[in-house]
Amino acid sequence: MTAFARPSLDEETWWSELEPFLNAQAAQDYSYVDPANIPATAITGQGVLTDESSAYVGYVDVPTDAGIYRLILNRSDAASPWLVSRISPPETSS
Repeated sequence: MTAFARPSLDEETWWSELEPFLNAQAAQDYSYVDPANIPATAITGQGVLTDESSAYVGYVDVPTDAGIYRLILNRSDAASPWLVSRISPPETSS
């Protein structure tokens, strides 16, 4: 989230610093995001692992100045690094 929540960066810098944390699908999904459209500008607390029932998928809630983002992390085996597969913005009430 620290690499993601930086809307003041130019797209090239933002992408080059975010992309290493993403799995292949997320890299495709987020490659066209304009960082200027990201409402979060700061992480406001510690991320919290909300579901650790799988050794290969993790759910982390990260508080930001725009609300709580949910990250889904994946890894292919126990020796592989955790990579982000989804960054979900805070839920909005209707």
